[in-house]
Amino acid sequence: MVIAFSDEEGVRFQSTFLGSAAIAGILPVSALQVHDKNGVTVQGALRASSIETTEENLLQLKYEPESVWGYVEVHIEQGPVLENVGLPLGSVKGIAGQTRLKVTVKGTQGHAGTVPMNMRQDPMVAAAELIVFLESLCKQPDYYLSYDGQCTSSTVESLAGSLVCTVGEISTWPSASNVIPGQVTFTVDVRAMDDSGREAIIYEFSNRLYHMCDRRSVFCNVERKHDANAVVCDPGLSAQLKSASYTALKRITGEDPGDVPVLMSGAGHDAMAMSHLTKVGMLFVRCRGGISHSPAEHVLDDDVWAAGMAVLAFLETLL
Repeated sequence: MVIAFSDEEGVRFQSTFLGSAAIAGILPVSALQVHDKNGVTVQGALRASSIETTEENLLQLKYEPESVWGYVEVHIEQGPVLENVGLPLGSVKGIAGQTRLKVTVKGTQGHAGTVPMNMRQDPMVAAAELIVFLESLCKQPDYYLSYDGQCTSSTVESLAGSLVCTVGEISTWPSASNVIPGQVTFTVDVRAMDDSGREAIIYEFSNRLYHMCDRRSVFCNVERKHDANAVVCDPGLSAQLKSASYTALKRITGEDPGDVPVLMSGAGHDAMAMSHLTKVGMLFVRCRGGISHSPAEHVLDDDVWAAGMAVLAFLETLL
């Protein structure tokens, strides 16, 4: 069976995995009342498409675990590794856990030119310091994290290979060249394969955040907007997909393609939701420059063909 899921990214409603979460039975009924920037709810958008979904029949969308053998997802890598090694396909061993934060920094609004430097409570400068600290924390977690019952040396070591922290959105109010902004908000995205390590990073960032804001006499607040635990792909499925990729590439080229890479996914996928329902596996396809979510996103037709051949080889092993 082939399923096309809706709204994996959560762009419109800021609620990821809407389609796959419903199938997996982990979508809360409250998600129907989540609204977009125009006030349209998920339930309203479905109704506008002649789909009447109520809190009662939402639960009926869930598949029964015993009816599903497994789930395999094919996706572009969204990274540069496959292109770097010169191979079109790679098997995925796991998907990093993810936390999204919204940070609000409030200061004193004032004229840009008339408020003396020693009297400013500028949230923009505080936000800049926090963002730079976040980068340092995630580049050198072993320097900042303390070893205790919640954070061990093995946890820190695991972060070294998978931790990524980024700031994706910044807004100021009021946004004017001659006014010190009164409020700055920015988003933080933290991803890692080790969930306890991810939590340790968030704790350390939040702790330092409040100290920095106190020192600058500005108000700061942190909201957790999204959490998803890391998912380990089924070892059996991963091995089968790796073998199927090898078979497909050899069939296409007539030559030994060498070892097929096994990669970690730093991006979230529907497989994260589906892992609550059944075992999951993923196959990555090479993309140009590792660029995704952009008009420059590109994958070769031949690489898509190779992925299709790999899926066929995988299915042949099940017959």
